[in-house]
Amino acid sequence: MKIKLVELTKTYASDEKKDIAETKAVDSLSLEIQDGELLGLLGPSGCGKSTTLYMLAGLKAPTSGEIWFDDEEVTDLEAEKRGIGLVFQNYALYPHMTVYRNIAFPLTNLRIYIEKRDAKAVEAKKIREILDNPEDIRKAILESRIDGKIKKDSALRYLAKAFHVSLFTAKKLFPIGMAIGRADDEKILQRARQKYDAFLSKTKNEAERRGRKMGEDFCYCDDQGNRIMQTRRLTKDEIDCLVREVSHLVQIDDYLDRKPAELSGGQQQRVAIARALVKKPKVLLLDEPLSNLDARLRLKTREEIRRIQKETNITTVFVTHDQDEAMSICDRIVVMKDGRSRQVGRPQDVYNDPNDLFVAKFLGNPPINVFKGHIKAGKVYVGEECVSSCPGLPEKEVYVGIRPEGFLLPREIERQGASFHEILLDGLESMEGRLTLDIENIQANGKDVSLIGSHAAFVGDQLKITMDSETKPEIGKETFLVRASKLYLFDAVTKERIRF
Repeated sequence: MKIKLVELTKTYASDEKKDIAETKAVDSLSLEIQDGELLGLLGPSGCGKSTTLYMLAGLKAPTSGEIWFDDEEVTDLEAEKRGIGLVFQNYALYPHMTVYRNIAFPLTNLRIYIEKRDAKAVEAKKIREILDNPEDIRKAILESRIDGKIKKDSALRYLAKAFHVSLFTAKKLFPIGMAIGRADDEKILQRARQKYDAFLSKTKNEAERRGRKMGEDFCYCDDQGNRIMQTRRLTKDEIDCLVREVSHLVQIDDYLDRKPAELSGGQQQRVAIARALVKKPKVLLLDEPLSNLDARLRLKTREEIRRIQKETNITTVFVTHDQDEAMSICDRIVVMKDGRSRQVGRPQDVYNDPNDLFVAKFLGNPPINVFKGHIKAGKVYVGEECVSSCPGLPEKEVYVGIRPEGFLLPREIERQGASFHEILLDGLESMEGRLTLDIENIQANGKDVSLIGSHAAFVGDQLKITMDSETKPEIGKETFLVRASKLYLFDAVTKERIRF
């Protein structure tokens, strides 16, 4: 599903009694999301990302603009008709229901427009096909063993998963599978095959006797051979198949009989994702789904979200204020501020090539170090030190941004030898810039070392540099080489990027 937003705007009216001014939550947002893409809406609180998501879902009506799903405009279409799955920040699971019932709940009143078919005959045909490979039935049952013993409940789950059938169908396969390997197993299989062959033949004959035409897949047809369509609810078998299929996808097969309170935060989040996916939506919308999880679980769950999205190839919009989340799993990100898109692109491209100072400061952990600087005679100065050359640029005041990994100690380059020095300088980047900082603290972080420092021209809360753990910095004044590829210039007034 391809999504297109055209000049999408959401305005909240002013309220003079409460002294609230008119607010534009989303301001003329235009965006294209490709089919099967995972797009991240990224920005600080109040930037309009969740409002955009809820307008996509149909939960909020835009003030102006258009929303298109493929070639269909859905701007005014009701939420339930858009074919979306929505996962909320707080999971929104029903505490009194089991995991199975939570996932199945959206399906209970769902009405589908589908071919009219004989459901019992469809099930019988599926069982008859499975009976042609009895060794697969036995294999699934044996794989279900717990401590070497076959338990019926476990065996039924394995059969349902192995053959993509409901638990009700698995119950009919179980006794046949248990008989395989006995002396009379061929007779049992033969009787079972004959039983289902006779049932399928009887069903077709009965349809013909009543003047109904039936296709090979047991769908009813009209006199011209066209399939007859109907609107109906899902059967128990169909619901069971869908629940077990999606629970397997999100890896919660073993928790279907538990209540939400018996699950971890990550497991609850996977239940919420399963519930959103069970209706086979065209679009999956995730509203800060990881914010309630601890740091370790957040890492694991975001990898799960990426895996699920890749396996389903569903178009997904992921809202977050955490740039680590967005950069690690999204195909593209949209950095938003004040309801507007500031930059759209692949995460690493946006990080390496920010359009303005806001984007540069928002992406990166630790954040970019920003200094007041000026351009003079084709060179960039921070204080009295030249940090880079910039031929052709006019003299003016600027902000100089240097990524935390953009600093190197000259003695470390010498210590690592000429080959390292050549790698840095051979066509990759210039190291002509230097900047002296007061190092006040050194923090060991395992593979990295963080240096906390200060400078008279620094603008921000904390000046932080990251270096390899083998680096041997010292407290006090240190003069660093500045990597040209990690240095950015921004206009002091507009904050727009100055490329050079």
